Amino acid sequence: MKKLLRIAGISLGILLLLGFTLPFLFKDKLVRIARAEINKSLTAQVDFKNVDISFFRRFPRVSVRLEDLAVTGRDAFAGDTLMAAANVDASVNLFSFFSKTMQVDRVDIQSPRIHAWVNAAGGANWNITKPASGAASGDTAGGFHMNLQRYAIHNAHVLYEDETAGIRAELSGLDHEGSGDLTQDRFTLSTATRSAGASFSYARIPYLSDARIDLASDLVVDLKTNTYTLTGTKLSLNALTLTADGSLQLINDSSYGMDIRFKAPSAEFKEFLSLVPALYKTDFEKLRTAGTASFGGWVKGVYSAVQMPAYDLTATVANGSFQYPDLPQPVKNIAIDLHATNPDGRPDHAVIDLAKAHIEMGGSPFDLHLLYKNPETAPYIDGAAKGRLDLSQVASFIKLEKGTKLAGIVEADAFAKGLVKSMQGGGAFNAGGFFGIENLFYQSAAFPQAIRNGRMKIAVANTGGTADQTTINVTGGHVQLGTNPVDFSVTLQRPVTDLLFEGAAKGRLNLADLAQLGVLEPGSKLDGWLEADMRFGGSKAMVDRKAYDQVRLSGTASVANVTYDAANLQGPARIAAAHASFSPASASITGLDATYNKTRFTGSGTASNLLGYALQDGILSGRFDLAIDHMNLNEWMGTADASATTAAPGEAFLVPANLDLILQARAGNLHYDKVDYRNMSGTVILRNETATLQGLRTEALDGVITVNGTYSTRVHDAKPAISLVYAVTGVDIQKAFFAYNTMQKLMPIGKFLSGKLTSNMNLKGALQADGMPDLSSLTGAGNLLLLEGVLKGFAPLDKMATVLQISELKNIAVKELRSVFEFANGKVLVKPFNLNIKDIQMQIGGLHGFDQGIDYLVQMKVPRHYMGMAGNKLVTGLATTAAVNGIPLALGETINLNVRLGGTITNPTVRTDLTGAAGDAAKDLQAQAVAFAKQKVDSARQTFRDTVASVRKALTDEIRDGIRKQVLGGKDSSGARPLDSAKTKTVDRLKNAFGGLLNRKKAASDTSRH
Repeated sequence: MKKLLRIAGISLGILLLLGFTLPFLFKDKLVRIARAEINKSLTAQVDFKNVDISFFRRFPRVSVRLEDLAVTGRDAFAGDTLMAAANVDASVNLFSFFSKTMQVDRVDIQSPRIHAWVNAAGGANWNITKPASGAASGDTAGGFHMNLQRYAIHNAHVLYEDETAGIRAELSGLDHEGSGDLTQDRFTLSTATRSAGASFSYARIPYLSDARIDLASDLVVDLKTNTYTLTGTKLSLNALTLTADGSLQLINDSSYGMDIRFKAPSAEFKEFLSLVPALYKTDFEKLRTAGTASFGGWVKGVYSAVQMPAYDLTATVANGSFQYPDLPQPVKNIAIDLHATNPDGRPDHAVIDLAKAHIEMGGSPFDLHLLYKNPETAPYIDGAAKGRLDLSQVASFIKLEKGTKLAGIVEADAFAKGLVKSMQGGGAFNAGGFFGIENLFYQSAAFPQAIRNGRMKIAVANTGGTADQTTINVTGGHVQLGTNPVDFSVTLQRPVTDLLFEGAAKGRLNLADLAQLGVLEPGSKLDGWLEADMRFGGSKAMVDRKAYDQVRLSGTASVANVTYDAANLQGPARIAAAHASFSPASASITGLDATYNKTRFTGSGTASNLLGYALQDGILSGRFDLAIDHMNLNEWMGTADASATTAAPGEAFLVPANLDLILQARAGNLHYDKVDYRNMSGTVILRNETATLQGLRTEALDGVITVNGTYSTRVHDAKPAISLVYAVTGVDIQKAFFAYNTMQKLMPIGKFLSGKLTSNMNLKGALQADGMPDLSSLTGAGNLLLLEGVLKGFAPLDKMATVLQISELKNIAVKELRSVFEFANGKVLVKPFNLNIKDIQMQIGGLHGFDQGIDYLVQMKVPRHYMGMAGNKLVTGLATTAAVNGIPLALGETINLNVRLGGTITNPTVRTDLTGAAGDAAKDLQAQAVAFAKQKVDSARQTFRDTVASVRKALTDEIRDGIRKQVLGGKDSSGARPLDSAKTKTVDRLKNAFGGLLNRKKAASDTSRH
């Protein structure tokens, strides 16, 4: 017995050991398979943090969990997250680990956030599966065999948006389970769904708000035809229960075939009342009700972006009433008779007939009826609303939230009847009456600053008998938010042919009150005052064709003591004062006084097309004068100051495409990276996704720096193009060297050189996402003048001094040193220049690389008395070697030497020859320059080829998108035709490409983080 127990214990221990160790043994395989299969089958970008494997979580199955899964769209849906989930847990057959396929029989998804979106062009963001390759699944080594029997989704948030149909649905706290033999082509899927909150709106009209949903259904699934047949479907919306049967077929990504019937089996009026959130959420179980209700209908046909199914829906309420036991008055005599139908799905055959809607609250009746038909060919309307409601009595029959106060009078007596599109007289259309609000008051816990003294009257009048001769006047509009009043009026005319609007608004607003209106991002704070006196006028046609410059806007607006703070800001932004005057063409801004991140801004300017910019991403143009007292740009950019670390890679700053601004800027002091800039001034032009610097001048590093050039994200978003020209006067060489990384690459000798530098340089290339230059892309040229300085500790000269035993080369005082250089492909070509040290004459030229490698040739005329014993011995040896080779050289008092410097700046090599024995040094330098130029041209040609390829792809994409927009009726925010826009952008890209190939004088720059 003991032996048996020992064997059992050992076996159990081995099993436990395997349970802990096997996950680690198979983890790499699972990660490899998961990534390969996902990337092979999907076009979206899929990422997950980790793969966790457990033999115990789903024992005897193996649990494979993807943690922090995210599925992000591409192309038209780039940056859109289709799904993000805390984890996805799959149950895998243990023995499939040892086979070529892996069997998955259960999947659980925890806390997913799903955004299903159909954009205006009809594209669906969930269309991410690649087309089938036609290869048999069994041919794929290491693939998945889906033996799925059950799946579950826990605590999901789902948002569905269809821009083509104007539909928006949202589910929160969603739990869903499904089970069935999903390996078959036809099977029954048993599902159970529950959502804590469901909302649905169509054409921005809410039909369902935060309702609780319970759904149970058995679906007969036919995967060959993508048909789902409903059997025993039961849906509960709050207290209302519906049953449904029929079928749904997925024709393609955005088309569905439907044949569904639904009804509410119960005739209890209380069940329908549960769809009213204010009633359902407050003591709904105590509510006393009476009356009968019915609801039912059917939908049959195809739903898509261009087609609607046939439908028929009826809803009736008769003799309805409800009352809370602890409130004095009932709401009674509720009656509804609604019939919405379309017999064949053609839009013009739709009929909405609300024959009757009646309710009595506090003894005051309110009646409404509406008939609307033939919406496309001959739209006809027959509607009327009449009644009076004393809002102060609402609390007598409906329970309001604690702290809510409501008062005021709402009245209506208006009608409209006739052909809406009738352009002829003769009484075909008639309308009249009014809607009015008096002494409105509203306050609640979520709305602490009460709405007071709300009033307005909306008068409807028609003369001439056509719908287009209807006028709507909103007069006497007044409201106070807290104690701040706003007065307004609006007139609307010609509603059929081209709606004309004219209006005015005047008032004062405490910006802190906007928080309770829900217009701020969560966590944001806004305070301060806005005063405005504005008039506006225009037409719907102007808005439709985006001719915002034709919309009349005039008046004044001022802000004072404004403070705004948000999570993405580095402290609050404040505007002490600013004033704007509006005219139909532009806005003039004066007296701007603002601070942010310890920086004060003052300025003024003008701007045009404000409405187009704000509403439809139109081009904002203008000119501004801006003054800055001081700024620490490191703090603004969130980077560390000065020395130590390199900033983490990020995204390049994109110059907005919809700006055409000229900024005259001045700054007293600006600190960036390790440099202080003083008395900065210049012009910045933001246009065509390019920032252009003109005449930027500043004092820095004990000298003066001027810059002209461009920074552009027009061609490449990820690698901004730079092209700048510098002029530097009297700058301290040592300070400049340690301040600018680019100088360390271009002029490594600067580390060992002291003095004042004057230089001109042009540079162009590209930046990386972190703002640092892409060194391989930099090309340019320049010159420098060192009036007076000292060169000390420079290893190549020290090595020459050691080899030749010339101590004067170790510590050199130089005057009027002039040099010309150019650079490309990571190398700097220094053209020959003269350097005299006492009566030692040197001509120096050659190459050094950004990698610190050097290849220099120095021609020297050295009086022998400067050379020590070892140096003279070296020269004598060189002469002897030359004579042996048949080159007799006489050694005089002055020795002509060629010195070849190689190796690196810090570890140089020195090779010496007598000039007569070493060949023509001038030809060597010339050959070096020719090779440099050829490599530069070859590189430019390759860049041109790459750009042309990029342009070709971008042009193809833009033409395709342009054709789609033109065919489907999409609009371009610029107002230009899509194909014209594609052509214009392509021309710009090709200009940039040709500039890189042909232009040898175009410039580019350096900033302190270069």
